[in-house]
Amino acid sequence: PVCLSVPMLYKSRSGPEGSTGEYATDEEDDDMGPVLPGGDMAIEVFDLPENDDMFSPSDVDTSKLAHKFKELQAAENEKVRWELEKTQLQQNIEENKERMMKLESYWIEAQTLCHTVNEHLKETQSQYQALEKKYNKAKKLIKDFQQK
Repeated sequence: PVCLSVPMLYKSRSGPEGSTGEYATDEEDDDMGPVLPGGDMAIEVFDLPENDDMFSPSDVDTSKLAHKFKELQAAENEKVRWELEKTQLQQNIEENKERMMKLESYWIEAQTLCHTVNEHLKETQSQYQALEKKYNKAKKLIKDFQQK
């Protein structure tokens, strides 16, 4: 066996029933084996992986990974929600552009109709004035005729 010196960050916690597999900080003083000068603990390593790729993920804090994974999922869900909202907003923009074009054409049609009605009104007023002059002239002629 090969002995390596590592800082005493974690120690295996053993209870009366034996090892529980939990980790403790170096605040507890269990009898774990020889302690080297400088506060380092000697551990035996039987099969040391040749490269980092072979390390087991058991050393990784699973709660941190789970939290990061949940954050990533939340971010992905948020991204999907934003993409859907963006698509919906773009669709709403296109629909509103179409409505605006329709309303604009209705507005132009209404303006044209208003202009046409205004022209008819002017013609009618002009005809009325002409008829009113003729009426007043006829009335005057009748009055003059009756006086003679």
